[in-house]
Amino acid sequence: ELRTPLSVLRTRIDLLQDPEMRQALRQNVDGMAHIVSQLLDIAELETVVLGPDETADLQSVAAGVAEFVAPLALAQGKDVALSGTSEPVWVRGNPEMLGRAIRNLAENAINHTAAGSTVEFVVEDNGTINVLDRGPGIGEDERKLIFRRFWRRDRRKQGSTGLGLSIVQRIAELHSASITVENRKPNGACFSLKFVALKS
Repeated sequence: ELRTPLSVLRTRIDLLQDPEMRQALRQNVDGMAHIVSQLLDIAELETVVLGPDETADLQSVAAGVAEFVAPLALAQGKDVALSGTSEPVWVRGNPEMLGRAIRNLAENAINHTAAGSTVEFVVEDNGTINVLDRGPGIGEDERKLIFRRFWRRDRRKQGSTGLGLSIVQRIAELHSASITVENRKPNGACFSLKFVALKS
């Protein structure tokens, strides 16, 4: 019921003759759709129970997310790179939920990384996915705040709900995974999700 009116509105916007107005309105609708999607994710994650036999290939999920967000990064003059192991990395988890967590980290990294730089995905064979950016980094006083719902560094910035990292943390909790953040030199941040790796 929330998504359908936005889809209808997007279709009608595409029929507008004025290209500048069409583009501006499409961006507004896309922003609203993103907020709705995150709110629904938060609501759904409150009731999700992970099945004991659910498994996912972390490398495959990360590759899928990298491919999905690449056009978003390129549109902002940024790049995306996937490295680390190219072999399957099986972990305990739901592939769709893992994808949501990594996508939220990726979108956050793209939004904060500098133009002309690269958002990196590094998959380790121990069940860890690292998402690295070249943004301003995370201050020590912000480390505990960034995972709170609706927390935003700059509340004047449009298009941010402050829900992305809280969604990542909730998915990590459901998977008995750990999430850490470290700053990079000379600038940037590295968010790491470590899942329960399964023996091959």
